[in-house]
Amino acid sequence: MAGHYKVTTNSIRNLIIEHFKDGRSIRTIGKLVKVSHSTVFAIIKRWKLRGTDENALKSEAPHELTPRNRSFIMHKIKKNPKLSAVKLTTELEKRFAIKLNPVTVRRVIRSYGCNSRVDRRKFFVNERTRKLRLDFAKSMVDKDVSFWDSVIFADESKFNIFGSDGRISV
Repeated sequence: MAGHYKVTTNSIRNLIIEHFKDGRSIRTIGKLVKVSHSTVFAIIKRWKLRGTDENALKSEAPHELTPRNRSFIMHKIKKNPKLSAVKLTTELEKRFAIKLNPVTVRRVIRSYGCNSRVDRRKFFVNERTRKLRLDFAKSMVDKDVSFWDSVIFADESKFNIFGSDGRISV
């Protein structure tokens, strides 16, 4: 990522070059013009290389997505938060005939302040199931030790070799 810096004006750059042509040192020029000596050095170096003190033109790659594409993405995400970036990418390719990477779509979604979260599992507990669980627990409270000696407790773990574990991101 490029650093942010204060841009010097054309008149200051011309003044620096004139002082340099007169034979003054870089540090002296910096003190006269009230600019750091590293800035003076960079301006002189640019003038020697290109013959001009103007800033070079910036060459940025054009944006892959138009504002219309971006609003389409956000409309789809707000309509269906469980829509994956891969599916949204294929939908964009069909609708607008543009080739995209799912990472680009994720970046757009994040730029609008939306972050991915794992969908919370909500267990089906209503009055009926709550009463059944409570009855079961009450029936097990008074069991003697010999009963619990014949009970096997299992610690279950789920492993997925292929495919999803069912976690849904929203």
